[in-house]
Amino acid sequence: MKRTILSTADVARMFSVTETTVKRWADEGTLRCHRTPGGHRKFEMRHIVEFSEKNNFDPVGTLEVVGGDRISAAMQLAVLSRDFQALAREFVERSLSPSRTDLYSFLSFLYEHKIHLWEIFDLVVAPGMREIGERWSRGEIGINHEHRASYETVEALAKMQSRISIRPAERRAVVLAALGEEQHEIGLRCASYLFEAEGWRTHYLGARIPAQAVIASLHELVPAVVCLSASQADHLQALRQALADLIATARTLHTQIIIGGRAATPGLAPEGEDVTVVSSSRELLEFIHHHRAVDSEKTITNGGALS
Repeated sequence: MKRTILSTADVARMFSVTETTVKRWADEGTLRCHRTPGGHRKFEMRHIVEFSEKNNFDPVGTLEVVGGDRISAAMQLAVLSRDFQALAREFVERSLSPSRTDLYSFLSFLYEHKIHLWEIFDLVVAPGMREIGERWSRGEIGINHEHRASYETVEALAKMQSRISIRPAERRAVVLAALGEEQHEIGLRCASYLFEAEGWRTHYLGARIPAQAVIASLHELVPAVVCLSASQADHLQALRQALADLIATARTLHTQIIIGGRAATPGLAPEGEDVTVVSSSRELLEFIHHHRAVDSEKTITNGGALS
């Protein structure tokens, strides 16, 4: 995807300063830039984001976007100011757009310009999909639009994954599945990409997977974690039963179970069972980091070998 390149005048308008000030920032190395063969200073949006965060400078101006850039000036400003409500609204419009590339371009733009993965998932995709569901409930869009938006989102996330910075590969593995009749898998996809970005080996089974198929995968792969999705409240009873079967297998393999989704609650698991429930991508990322820290302590204790 084409990167957003700004001129000295663009940056000056953005921060309501003179071009001389912007040139001084660049020449001092405070604001990264590169020069054209003609000697003109050019700035990448991602470096402006870094500069804005480091120096606590809020953008107060607007950009003049030329050359047919698909990302509007308003959206670029929303990225810089972290206006996630505006970004979620843009996600809704692009996911409902007939274009097959609009949504991918938008999500890639967010990631390239230092919107974290968990922020994209929690603060843009999740509220955007809720809004689409509410529009369908109100009769403002058809079921065809809702299904197409879901498909476009899954496809855009999959394509965006090729741009994500991946930590060095680790020995840890995770199996991800939506059990039984659970068919909403956007949240599960997001979880998979978070694990992958953190260097885990991911085994994605997808939606509507029987519990016995997950159990077979646990025996075959012996993952450190099995991650389950629970977003449909009308399937909770079946999920509780499937979960009871999984727990016995996970216990023998020392596999940890984690459940996420709108319908995930601590009451899903039998009392006393060690099942982690997360309500957001940020909580999942905290779980991943905690898991790494615990394993690091085990490695030190055991003289360098993971237990």
